Amino acid sequence: MPKSVMNSMIRYATYVLMGLLIAGGVFATKTVYAQQWFPGEGVEKGLLVKYRISNFDYKRGTVFDATLWFGSQDNQGNWMTDVIVEEKGQVSTGSLKLSSLTLTPLGADIPPELQPYRAPIKDSLAWLETYASKINPRPLTGSTAWGPIGAIGGGSTTVQPVGTETIHAAGKSWNAFVIGWRFSGADSRIWIADNFPLPIRAKVFAATTQQPVPVQFEFELLETRITDTPPEPPESTMELPKPPLSTSTTSAIFNVDLYWEPATIQPDEPTTLAVVIFDQQGKIVQNVRYNLKIEDAKGNVVINKEFLAKEGQGTHEVTFEETGRTHVTVTVLGELAGVGEKFTENANFEIIVVPEFPVSIAIVMASIVATMVAMTRFKKVGIQKL
Repeated sequence: MPKSVMNSMIRYATYVLMGLLIAGGVFATKTVYAQQWFPGEGVEKGLLVKYRISNFDYKRGTVFDATLWFGSQDNQGNWMTDVIVEEKGQVSTGSLKLSSLTLTPLGADIPPELQPYRAPIKDSLAWLETYASKINPRPLTGSTAWGPIGAIGGGSTTVQPVGTETIHAAGKSWNAFVIGWRFSGADSRIWIADNFPLPIRAKVFAATTQQPVPVQFEFELLETRITDTPPEPPESTMELPKPPLSTSTTSAIFNVDLYWEPATIQPDEPTTLAVVIFDQQGKIVQNVRYNLKIEDAKGNVVINKEFLAKEGQGTHEVTFEETGRTHVTVTVLGELAGVGEKFTENANFEIIVVPEFPVSIAIVMASIVATMVAMTRFKKVGIQKL
């Protein structure tokens, strides 16, 4: 065989082999990156999901349960969703239109009952819509970054797949893909199941250099099923909070505890309130000024006055005339060290003044209601010690 023909055959075989290798590489790449996800993937008519959610921007992380039932779609594919929210015995219902691209709430026509919950739902369950959508699905595996997070101080960090994990939620096991990032020493994680429209679980820390870093939002799937009929909302109940209540201030610089005696507050009867202010390390703040404002159920101002707590705590005697939900705002006043700039940090509470007649019922209810101090990490101080 002539040498020129032999060389031509060798070159041809080489090109064929290279073509096969390239094609194989392409197919392999498609296999690796085929597992992609976006908010709304796998959603179908009749899907019901129930989540337990807390978001720092909503009453400093007050926990509520949200049930969503995907009932129908409009002519643009957006989901008309029945929503039930349960917060401390209070039930709110209505409908939200959720985007077909990201499952974020759409439009300004939000039922008044659901208006307070629109932002905490959007900024938790649908938080990943910033990075993934139906027209831009993102990989659940590999090293491809979903995108950066801008953070205080000019730094940034990257949201990306960080592994897999088997987790338990809604009464079953899930083979979850973990999307995560690390900032200021805190690891944020969101757990996703392939072909499920919303994350299963999340614990995300605030993008701040403040220490300790506060949790921005947290949620977990409690229930999921397919049903042809919308869920029936439970009846609202008056759940009485039990002292002490504890919450962080606006920027989580301080933690404030609120005590009261007697535990069941009645109208026209003196009630002793106590305020205790802690720093981020759980130590009582000395010589701190604060403003105490109390508004009753009708919006009447019961007290609005500034005080100096020499030992970080103060007691106040208050008499309420109106029954119902009463709002208490403790505003910590001061200056930032080395800056000379005044700041105000608010801590908000809700207590209930019960009518005289159903006191016995209220006491029973109070005995079975879990305390709202689930996130408190500090040793409490009784009023009798103040």
